[in-house]
Amino acid sequence: MIDVTGKPGFTKSEFEIIKRLYIDEGRSYSQIAKILGKGSERSVRNLLYKAKLNCYSSIGTMVKPFKPGMKYGKITLVSKLAKAKKLRYHVVCDCGYEFDLDPFFLTLPDEHKSKIFQCSRCNED
Repeated sequence: MIDVTGKPGFTKSEFEIIKRLYIDEGRSYSQIAKILGKGSERSVRNLLYKAKLNCYSSIGTMVKPFKPGMKYGKITLVSKLAKAKKLRYHVVCDCGYEFDLDPFFLTLPDEHKSKIFQCSRCNED
């Protein structure tokens, strides 16, 4: 295998995490950089390109595209916000509270500190 660590600044263990997130979970470059808390979308993309990996080269599950009506925990996607610079959805919690959010936070691993399962009102209970 090609040594892909070094110049981009990722260690071998971080590369294994990146590979798992990309191939097994189907995460995007920017999602991987956010989860790691290190690097950028470009550095992750370059690392995977250098390693000659793509998500279609092995059998993996892709994250489904976000669509209105999808449910994550107590939160349901209502509509995509058209004028937002980044991907944002208007969502509603089961308690009826409505708010806007980046749907990426709904798909993080369960143990991730930024994972959102419900609205802030329900979190206070």
